[in-house]
Amino acid sequence: MKILLIEDEDIKYKEIAAHLKERGVADSDIIHAKNMTDFAAALSLEIDLFIIDLKVPNLDSGSAIFNGKVILESIVKAGKNDALLLAISSYPADFPEVREQFEAQGCILADYTNTSGWKSTLNHLLTQLKKNIKFDFLIFCALKEERKPYSAFIDGRLVNRAGINFLDFEINKARGSVVLLPQMGLVNAAVVASICIDRYKPEVVAMSGICGGFEDRTELGQLLVSKMAYEYQSGKWFDHEFQNDPYQVPTNAEFVSYIELLLDQEDLLEELERGFKGGDRPSKQSNPAVGIFTSGSAVIASQDYMNKIKNLHRKVNGLDMEIFAIQRAAELSMIKPLCLCAKVVVDLCNSEKGDKIHQYGSYISAKFILKVIEGHFSQA
Repeated sequence: MKILLIEDEDIKYKEIAAHLKERGVADSDIIHAKNMTDFAAALSLEIDLFIIDLKVPNLDSGSAIFNGKVILESIVKAGKNDALLLAISSYPADFPEVREQFEAQGCILADYTNTSGWKSTLNHLLTQLKKNIKFDFLIFCALKEERKPYSAFIDGRLVNRAGINFLDFEINKARGSVVLLPQMGLVNAAVVASICIDRYKPEVVAMSGICGGFEDRTELGQLLVSKMAYEYQSGKWFDHEFQNDPYQVPTNAEFVSYIELLLDQEDLLEELERGFKGGDRPSKQSNPAVGIFTSGSAVIASQDYMNKIKNLHRKVNGLDMEIFAIQRAAELSMIKPLCLCAKVVVDLCNSEKGDKIHQYGSYISAKFILKVIEGHFSQA
């Protein structure tokens, strides 16, 4: 959350800011406006909560004057209708003059001398903000090693929300988070993704990580981006056979076209590999590609079973445990976010299954996801 604290008195500012930090607000999320020029400069930012002082100076080193009404009117005219408003003043005698105008805009008036009162009100607003927080994008990872590379690419902050682990950060002024699923698998991915999409209303959802691949259709170390996903477990069992009934979830066609343009860049793989250290690389480079994913709840280390799954769709490329769930959650949501799922093939799901290039796969897929998200919001 971003909070604009409009306050010229140092002691008062420090006390309010200290309380915000005690309640879990990061120092970088508190924007200080000492005067009206600071306030005007910050008004273009995405602010979730305005904490207003009724008397602030116009300029640096100026005398504090009654600017409360001007501040409120400026917030309203700037279209900050979703922001919460709290006025904390050392001069409660001024409240009758502004009460009607302020309360009409949903701004709460609090007496600074009543410490327990304004702190209680502020706590309530912070709780409301945590429930109303909105992300522009969300990235899901099933494993800690899949999320680990993001810490090298971004300056993020770990946050626990209702038992779900978030790594919050910004890119091109867009707010987002990397969500670590509590466990692998379709069920966990579907439930967590559905909750997060409904609660945080992102424009883009994504998933990065590692996956299995099908021989003759992909290569070890190849980055695959989903253009369609289905679940290989859906269908009906008879006495001696299973009839598959795969439901397919496509990726937005325009978004796929945008992704294909990125994948056609001649130096893309070199760019993605730059900076990777401390782990094994694939024995040969393979061009990134869009492909078809199939998902199921079990880890597969059987070539016979892989062949059965392979025969369900003649063009399937990658196999994982979550992508179908993420894409299905996005498809069924009221928000209908764009969905981007990209994973690197780290084994062919046979008896030779290993983990040599897991670190490489997590690194490459995470870097690609960030590249796409950065490009998307730079065009917005």
